[in-house]
Amino acid sequence: MQIIHRNAKEGKVKVKAETLDDLWHLYHVIEEGDVIYARTLRKQSQRTDSLRAEKVEVIPVFLGIRAEKISFHKFANQVRVTGPIVYSSREDAPLGKYHTITIEEGTVVTIQKPLWKEYHIERLKEAVEASKRARVMIVVIDDGEADMALVREYGVEILNSIRHNLGGKRYNTDRESEERRFFHDVAKTMEEIMNREKVEKAIVAGPGFIKEDFRKFLQDNYPELAKRVAIEDTSVTGRTGIYEVIKRGTVEKVYHENRVAREVQLVEKVLENIARNNGLAAYGLKEVEEAINYGAVETLLVLDELLKGEHRENIEELMNTVRYSRGEIVVVSSEHEGGDKLKALGGLAALLRFRVK
Repeated sequence: MQIIHRNAKEGKVKVKAETLDDLWHLYHVIEEGDVIYARTLRKQSQRTDSLRAEKVEVIPVFLGIRAEKISFHKFANQVRVTGPIVYSSREDAPLGKYHTITIEEGTVVTIQKPLWKEYHIERLKEAVEASKRARVMIVVIDDGEADMALVREYGVEILNSIRHNLGGKRYNTDRESEERRFFHDVAKTMEEIMNREKVEKAIVAGPGFIKEDFRKFLQDNYPELAKRVAIEDTSVTGRTGIYEVIKRGTVEKVYHENRVAREVQLVEKVLENIARNNGLAAYGLKEVEEAINYGAVETLLVLDELLKGEHRENIEELMNTVRYSRGEIVVVSSEHEGGDKLKALGGLAALLRFRVK
């Protein structure tokens, strides 16, 4: 994300979305009632003189629309904002007519709000900082199975699954040959993903010895890729194994900081304190509000969906109170396992400085 220009007087911030993660952040920054300005294409009908038939012409135009519907399409790499036109660079563009502005990677967009709230600005700053960090790739590998995921800002995206039937005993010649084909397949897929997604390093994990064999194979056949690989143990494979890597803090150790890893770990800490019944965690609106009133909240966890729901104003008020009492606020993405667990707690939880009961 690039913040190109900020005009506090007019409430405008001009940004450039550079990655899918940036689009996710923008989806949570843009709200109903905001005015969104961007270059776009608009269809315009014209009648021909001879046959009175309509001719549709696609015209480039710079529009401002008042947002009524905002949607995130991660598989299309787009945020779509729909609403009535309130500004046009062309006189023939009808004000009040509805239009959809599509924000993609590379799109420059200006967001105008009647009031920029602190968590909006923090989210944009997070996106800028995130763009400077290396992306995280996790590969969980076992006997003829490999699952690959990218840890994005909003959650874990499963990218690829590779399956080979190795068959036979471990030191069978045919098996060794098939295992090499399997390793080649995994290595080439990793290279392709890492180049496409600009990933600097990958964590290769698994429950057995296959990950070590794979690392040795990389050192012999893909030495440059081998330099970009860190090894970790897991007890299981598949998606569960990927989340085990995240929970262990391996992502943070390798890359120093990552949003999803931290969110998952904070939710796990809340659950751990609840299980211990030590009074150092609160969850649900009633408990969390009481803890906030006592000034006991050290870290407030808010599910991102709550900031787009009907109780948004109440949640924002609680966030401001925590901020003024020098507590930390973490908006947790609903797109990963930590978000699912927080949702089960009512979407709101807190780690406390001291017991309130």
